Amino acid sequence: MHWSLVLMLVAALFGAWNWWSRERHERVPPGVVAPAAPVQEALDPPPVFPAKDHQFVARARYDITARVLRKEIYRIDGGANLAPVDLGLGWGAMSDSRVVEQLEFSQMGRFLYWRPKDWTTFPLTPRQTIAQAAQVHAVPADDGIDGALRKLRPGQLVRLTGYLVDVRGPGGFRWSTSLTREDTGDGACELMWVERVDVL
Repeated sequence: MHWSLVLMLVAALFGAWNWWSRERHERVPPGVVAPAAPVQEALDPPPVFPAKDHQFVARARYDITARVLRKEIYRIDGGANLAPVDLGLGWGAMSDSRVVEQLEFSQMGRFLYWRPKDWTTFPLTPRQTIAQAAQVHAVPADDGIDGALRKLRPGQLVRLTGYLVDVRGPGGFRWSTSLTREDTGDGACELMWVERVDVL
């Protein structure tokens, strides 16, 4: 009985530490904290490089400064070995606490979902909301980047730099990135090879 209590206490302490260091929402004062849209530069022809036992096609250079709206870590789905962290990111009005706090967010099945708490008072149209937010499947370039991505917390202002990529792998595996912020549904997420993470 004694050891079971000790193990429960250790597990509780670890859970509390993990929440505090990786999941706790950071409070952000009202105001637009990430005013600029992501910067994307097409690559033609797109370079191809091997990594993680797959072939990566770099479709565009990508530089995004945004507020973290939500984070989800994947461990067992088909893409977890490539992109273990999904980030819901917002810029422009979607980085302003006066807007963000009127929304409820969730992530499931590699999608970012949002819903206004009250449609009658929410200041943006669905199109404006979609155009200023993105679900990023983050592919870490190395172990250091992987650790930095996992430590990000909702509310933080972050800058990610790297490439939007398509991935090809064994058995006909294909995973392609979106190249626009205006799309929705399947294929609308950005698949990003992340070379640098800066918390601002």
